[in-house]
Amino acid sequence: MSLQTVAAPAADPAVVPLPFDRPRWQAWLDEHTDPLWRSDEWVGEHWLFTGDPDESTTAIWRCNSAGCHVAVRASRHLCRSCYEQFVESGLSREEFVTVGRRATVRALPGSRPPCSAEREGVRCALEAASRGSCMPHYVKWRYQYKSGHTQLDLADWLATVALPLPPGRPCLVGACDGTAHGRRTELCTYHRERWRQHRKALGVKGPAAEDLAVWAAVQSPHLNGFQFTLLPLNPLLRREVLYALVQRDTQRPTLSPVAVRLLVRGLEGVDSIAALPPKQLADLGYIDRNCEAHWNDVLRLVRAAFDRFRGIDPLDKPVWELADLGLRSRTRSGVRTVPRQLDTSVIRQDWLRRLLADWVKETTPENTDFRRFFKGCTAASRALELRPGGGHDPAALKITDMDAVVEEIRSRQREDGTGPLSAGARNELLTSFCQLLDFGRRLQLLDDLSTGFARQRHHQIPYEDASEDMAGKAIPELVIAQLDAATDLIGVDFPYGDFPPEVVQAMLRVVYVLLRDTGRRPWEVRWLRIDCLDTDGGEYVLIWDNHKSRRNRRRLEISRETAFAILAWLKIRATLKLPARSRTFLFPAARHAYDACIDANTVAKMLRMWVDGLPELVTDTADEDGLPLPFDRSRIFAYAFRHTYAQRHADAGTDLHTLRDLMDHRSADTTVGYFTVSLKRRREAVETMRLHVMDRSGHPMPTSSATVYDARSVGTPFGNCTEPSNVKAGGGKCPIRFQCSGCGFYRPDPSFLPAVEDHIRGLKADRESAVAMDAAAFVIRNLTDQIDSFQVVVTGIRTALAEMPEAERHHIEEAAALLRKVRAGEPPNLLPIVGLPTRSTCHG
Repeated sequence: MSLQTVAAPAADPAVVPLPFDRPRWQAWLDEHTDPLWRSDEWVGEHWLFTGDPDESTTAIWRCNSAGCHVAVRASRHLCRSCYEQFVESGLSREEFVTVGRRATVRALPGSRPPCSAEREGVRCALEAASRGSCMPHYVKWRYQYKSGHTQLDLADWLATVALPLPPGRPCLVGACDGTAHGRRTELCTYHRERWRQHRKALGVKGPAAEDLAVWAAVQSPHLNGFQFTLLPLNPLLRREVLYALVQRDTQRPTLSPVAVRLLVRGLEGVDSIAALPPKQLADLGYIDRNCEAHWNDVLRLVRAAFDRFRGIDPLDKPVWELADLGLRSRTRSGVRTVPRQLDTSVIRQDWLRRLLADWVKETTPENTDFRRFFKGCTAASRALELRPGGGHDPAALKITDMDAVVEEIRSRQREDGTGPLSAGARNELLTSFCQLLDFGRRLQLLDDLSTGFARQRHHQIPYEDASEDMAGKAIPELVIAQLDAATDLIGVDFPYGDFPPEVVQAMLRVVYVLLRDTGRRPWEVRWLRIDCLDTDGGEYVLIWDNHKSRRNRRRLEISRETAFAILAWLKIRATLKLPARSRTFLFPAARHAYDACIDANTVAKMLRMWVDGLPELVTDTADEDGLPLPFDRSRIFAYAFRHTYAQRHADAGTDLHTLRDLMDHRSADTTVGYFTVSLKRRREAVETMRLHVMDRSGHPMPTSSATVYDARSVGTPFGNCTEPSNVKAGGGKCPIRFQCSGCGFYRPDPSFLPAVEDHIRGLKADRESAVAMDAAAFVIRNLTDQIDSFQVVVTGIRTALAEMPEAERHHIEEAAALLRKVRAGEPPNLLPIVGLPTRSTCHG
């Protein structure tokens, strides 16, 4: 919105309508500008800034070549002249900077040798500027040489014709380092030429005009790369820019003299920034992001000051500038690199918008708190807008309106549309909105607000256990197989800096492999270092940092295929030219940026673009026509692969404590969430498994119901037991000492198959140990008989599964994996060991 269209409230006498009082606005700027700003660099008398390259808050440096004083815009860089000589020298950069002999070295003014002109022991007092001659002598020799008045070269002319000149007078232009020579001028050579061009443009001839002093007062000195001046601007514009630069230092204390010089050039012809319509410096011949950032800050700060001068509170405007609110950026430095505006018109109710503004003025909140309160207000505004009256009259609000607000927040969805917000996040939004109402009532800002519009006891958002049905967040293995078959499409047409397309595809393919195979969090994958691969006992180990728990250099055994993918990428990576900050990271950043490695947004966009571009992703469930149903692609995101990794191990029967170590959790209580299954899914699995129960001989013994499966049996490590006394004792009292395969009450099913096979392997190992110990024959015979009887159970289950249709067998295997996961999350059911009687149990 152009500032010329801002209408001032007529009721406020402090508000100055446009056109504004220019002298008063100029006086306001002088009053609010610190006169001691950067006193070592800013000379207010001449409106001249000379940057100190040793000052950390000034973005200017000297050329990195020894002896060169030219300004450059980045540390450890070379100026153009030195760089061209470096390219031609054939030396390394370090050699050129330290010992390389350069053909030309620009000397610092004041350090040049004197002019070569000398007579009778008196030498010219001026500095040599060209080929050993001062500028006045050089200009005079060149004129005589070209006009034919002399045939001498410059050196001979200086030695025989030129007369030494006395020290020059200071140039009439303020802060100019040049000196004036001759009897009829008070200007240095540079400004004398500019004065001549000025007079020529005006058509003035003859002697110097009387307005020389007036002209010199508004002229800039000959600027070097460290300097800028505001003199070319009109007096009001100078003060506006100076005010903005002073205020900018309090928010972003890094000033670039080169950027300000470009800004001053772009403001040529501008009368006042306060009255300037919104625009960028598009008319500049050369502009970069640094200059644009300076311009955006100057424009924002001047307009905010102009609003205050006219009595307009920035929070009373529909669009808020977040930097003016004192809110820091979410970047590491806290500095906003681009202007960020917030449209508060999404809060439809004026009283609610004013309340939020009053809260910001009073509390000056942190950025995170402000975002939470703002989102709470937008949710409440959306709910109230649908109510009778639209919620515009605070006195008419009722408890039913508050019910609508709570319901709106309770159903709040994530911004990416992947599902509802977590219960904790929704509770924070509701609490923030209620705290805002309490703030207004406490400060008597909401005297008209109905007392019924307040949080009641039933206004709660129930806590939802994040571990409930954690398997729902995992990507099914069938879908993973489809993704693996399409890895050649990862990163196709995905831009990543200047990296070639095939390099981008190779890098993003390895990112996917690591997410899939290691179960590490997305930020743990992107922060991997180039030395992340090690070997241990012939196996590959991934070295990674657990930043969440502050445990670094963690080790995770990975498959050879995963390790080979990393090694192949390292070979490609070695051929790339990378930013300095990225040299130790496995996945480098595209260019010099905030992060030194690939950022999380890039990984997320890559996955989204790849998954959404696949022709099809299907489930193992068929529709009414027998065709597989499509898979919900929104369930595929970077963190979901961590759940998939845990689900894969849980389904395979990995015990709780082993999975805890694989996930690098401190407590098994965190890991147990991956073993938690909802009651509904467990019931469905039991309904499936009860039909495939067998006896110890491998004959089918299905139970009549899921209740019988659960209530009339007790789980042992190798199958269910229906012996009444053992069931009553919860599995702790077996009449035959837990030799299950020889018991008529033993009821195994396919879900116990891995445990039975593990037990057979353990019995065989025990038998070998017994033979080596020369144990009695009955001991060895007992172990052999148990092995044979358990093998009968395994054979019966395997045979039954093999005879089933593939779809039914797959369904049973899924139910079996689910029940194994349930048991893995329960306390371990160990076989009791009969020990010796204690003293208290002895008689006599």
